[in-house]
This record gives sequence, C-alpha cells and structure tokens, in this order.
Amino acid sequence: METNTTLLFEPVSGDERLESLIAGASISLLEISNAQIYSLYKCDYTALWGHAADMSSLVEDYRAEAEALEFSPGMAPAYEQFFVALDEFAATAALFNGSTHLNQSVTDDGLHHLALGIEHLSGALLDCNLSHTESPDTPAVLASLVEDTVALFPDSLQIGERFVYEDERKENSASLIVGPITWSNAFQTTGTKQVRYAAELGKAYLLVTVRVTHLGHKGEGANTVLQTPEESAFLLHYAGETSRPLKVPGPTTRGEPYSKVRLNRHESTAGYLFFEVPDDLDPAFAHLRANIGGESPAWVLGERS
Repeated sequence: METNTTLLFEPVSGDERLESLIAGASISLLEISNAQIYSLYKCDYTALWGHAADMSSLVEDYRAEAEALEFSPGMAPAYEQFFVALDEFAATAALFNGSTHLNQSVTDDGLHHLALGIEHLSGALLDCNLSHTESPDTPAVLASLVEDTVALFPDSLQIGERFVYEDERKENSASLIVGPITWSNAFQTTGTKQVRYAAELGKAYLLVTVRVTHLGHKGEGANTVLQTPEESAFLLHYAGETSRPLKVPGPTTRGEPYSKVRLNRHESTAGYLFFEVPDDLDPAFAHLRANIGGESPAWVLGERS
C-alpha cells in the first residue's frame, strides 16, 4: 500500500522556534494590517472593529508564546524588536476597536502605531537573519506588500488628476491636485535660522506637490473663506508602511513647503510635502492619501509599465 508523507520542518531549538514564531506572526500581522487600512479607506467601520479584535487576540497569543521560549543571547535583539512591534499593534487595536470615537486625530495615531509596528516587525526579521531555505515564505510576503498596497487603492487617481470636494459646512468647494513629484538628497531652509536636512544612507527625500484651489462659494451662507487641509491630512503608503510628511519650518532651497492656509474665492496655494523614504522607492507603487471633507482620495505617484 502506498502512502503520501509530507515532511515538515520542526524547530528543535529555542532560537529556531523564536525565528519560526516571528516569521509566522509577520505573515498574519501584515495581512491584518492591510485589511485595517483597506477598511479605513472604504469607511467600513464594522470590518475595522472586527480586524482590531482579531489583531488584539493575535498579539496576546504571540506574546504568550514568545514569553515561554528559551533562546540564546544572540536572539535577544530579535526578541526585543518583536515585543516592541507587538506593543505597537496592540496600541493600534485599542484605537480601532470601536471604544474610541474615530476622528481624524485617532485615525492618524492608529496608522502611526501601525507603521511603527511594521517597522519593528521588519527589524525583528532582519535580526533573525533567516536564510531563504529556513523561511522561504517570508521574503515573498514582504515583497508582496508592494503589490498589496496597490490593491488597497483600486480607485486611485493619477498624478495631475483633480479631486473636487466641499468644506465641512458645504458652503465652499475646492479642488485638490497632487503632483508632480521630485527627489532630493539634501536641502535646507532659507532665512536667518537655516536648518539643513540630509538623507541617511539608503534614504532620499520625496517631494510631492500639492495644489488647492478655492472653486467658489455655494449656498446662502456668508462664509466665503476656505481653509485648506493640514499637512497631517496627507499620508504616504508604500510596501505596507505609512509615512507622515516632515515638518519643514519655512521656505527651502528646493521650494515652498505645503502648509494650511485660508483662501478667498478663486485663490490657490501650492507647495511640497517632504517625505523621507527608501532611495529605491518606486513611485508606481506608492500612494498619497488625503483625508478631506469626510473623504479619502488617493493618488498613485507614478506610472506602472
């Protein structure tokens, strides 16, 4: 009689068990992180609460399993990074579980904790120094995050496309245009107190142009002044990570930074959002999302071949 036998790799040491735990946890936590971002994009808060409950449960299970392991001192950095990541994911779950009113500040804080969790999770994987044969799925999962980010924004606008929205009182309408983009390795502010910015090794500055135009007043209200979105209303999404724009104090040698202003009818304002990103970032797989007027439009920052 013939039998089919599948041979499974069974970790035999504490180090191998910890490596296996971190690799497996990475797959689940990254998948549920993407699901949370997609729920926010679709304003599906019921799904968001469910994903938050799932994330909270996973974090507690992984924490308990890791605490029960014995491992060598060489694995301590990976262990510490893993626990910092779990703390960040737990903070995200606590903000998105429905017990806190989901305003713009809470949403931004949740996404910030999510980004930090992914960052420390990546650090834990690097500290494990896993070989391709030990964990063949993990590199593929991390690489697929680029494509997953694209899937999160199926209705994204192209660079230069206009998004029209109304202010909170529905009294004024405005247009928002993102692009073009440019790159820089260093820049500095102008004026008497100059601040110099220099990208770290392997990093670069991505400068994204944002233009807001007051299209006109509508309705019978007397308020004809439009306030443009704050810098914090914009988030960059790439490879499973979320980045906020840098706070640049004033004009720079590369141009004016974007900032919140008040516009009268038919006035416009434009400026750069500055992001520090990996120097190999592919704009075709990067998205800028804006939270304005209760809507969350997104722009893909480059063309895919």
